[in-house]
Amino acid sequence: MQIFKTRSLLVKSSKKVAIVLGAFTFAMIPTMQSSSAAGFKQAGLSASDFKSAIDWQQFKGTTIDIGVQTHPWMVAMEKLIPQFEELTGIKVSYELLGEDVSVPKIKQQLSAGSATPDVFMVNALGQAAASGWLEPLDQFVNDPKLTDKSWYKIDDIFKGGRSLATFNGKLLAMPITAECQVLFVRTDLVKNPVKTIDQLLVAAKAATKGKVAGFSSRGKANGNETPWPFGGFSFSSGGQYLNAAGKPVLNSKANISALKTYAELMKYAPKGASGWAWPENYKAIHDGTLAMFPDSSAFTAGLRDATSAGKKNLNVFPMPSVNGNSTSNVWFWTAGINSKSEKKGAAWLFLQWATSAPVAYQSQLDVTTARASAWKNPVAAAAMGTKNTATISNILATVDTTAMALAWTNANWPQVADALARAVNKTITGGDAKKELDNAQKIALKALK
Repeated sequence: MQIFKTRSLLVKSSKKVAIVLGAFTFAMIPTMQSSSAAGFKQAGLSASDFKSAIDWQQFKGTTIDIGVQTHPWMVAMEKLIPQFEELTGIKVSYELLGEDVSVPKIKQQLSAGSATPDVFMVNALGQAAASGWLEPLDQFVNDPKLTDKSWYKIDDIFKGGRSLATFNGKLLAMPITAECQVLFVRTDLVKNPVKTIDQLLVAAKAATKGKVAGFSSRGKANGNETPWPFGGFSFSSGGQYLNAAGKPVLNSKANISALKTYAELMKYAPKGASGWAWPENYKAIHDGTLAMFPDSSAFTAGLRDATSAGKKNLNVFPMPSVNGNSTSNVWFWTAGINSKSEKKGAAWLFLQWATSAPVAYQSQLDVTTARASAWKNPVAAAAMGTKNTATISNILATVDTTAMALAWTNANWPQVADALARAVNKTITGGDAKKELDNAQKIALKALK
């Protein structure tokens, strides 16, 4: 993934926890696949789930190609695609590759104007939008021959995810997964509520005892890592990374204040944490040497499994507020239709099916999805904890994604992110927050000229 290598998902299954991390995705041998006809029964769905006013068989006999990568979303899709093929008569072909191979391959295809893949997972939304690779979806949503709006219920898809994928008033992709920044807390170690940033500072100090560190977060000087969790501190402080005009505002008063707080909290982190990314922090809190960790809600089930030191004492809370404001960072994986596809109708039926309420509800067992109704799946909720599930789904339903979208959908965000990550790293290792952010601002201004 070019920009979003760390937007990863930990997925709790009945057998294991699967980790997907950017270019370090677990190795797989690439093979061309076309799913076999397992049908509704194996998929855990029924034909009645898809009873709508459209003709699902209108493109029967068509074969579409989808551009995907090894990812928890595909874990879910592989189980369910046979049902789509039975429902529609459309064959789905895909090549399952690691992210480090699939992303450049799909980019090369799209850059060359290839008609395939027909549907693809969007790794760099800003780049895809700016390059004209994505077909606007409104035309399909509003066509009664292709979409039964009363059945599809697009408003059930989190508004923040739809907003993220909307450019110049046009919906260019559909959210397929959803995650937000939460504060993971070992509630057996931190017993007092942590609702404000001041309470977080007090709790971090108090929880630092013996082999247990009170707090840790990402500190690695890598734009694919640290800017995401730091975002919750910046945005809650009223900061932004880029403004509405697309200009960097890294050295704003809000960001300087947020970075000072971040650095103060990292004083209670384990030794060497200034160079940590999410996996090291995840391991520390999972193994019982860390009390609090502000990161992706997608980690919740894995951090509460039977092998976790915290187990059911590991719970999630909204980001601590700053002057009454709590704004989590978020991430929505999206998928869209290739603007050069010659099979756009069939491609839309697949994308509509893949993002429908019945499929999202079933997929919630493998990946946290972008539909509010799917978060009511009791089996998935039990793995995360009922209260935790409610906390996360409420954040996803209400969070303001403006600050996140302004940064992460900008085609030049990688250069800005790297400069910001270095500033955070230098500050938490003893540097001055204002000086480091001033330097990052200069670099960002040059990158965005």
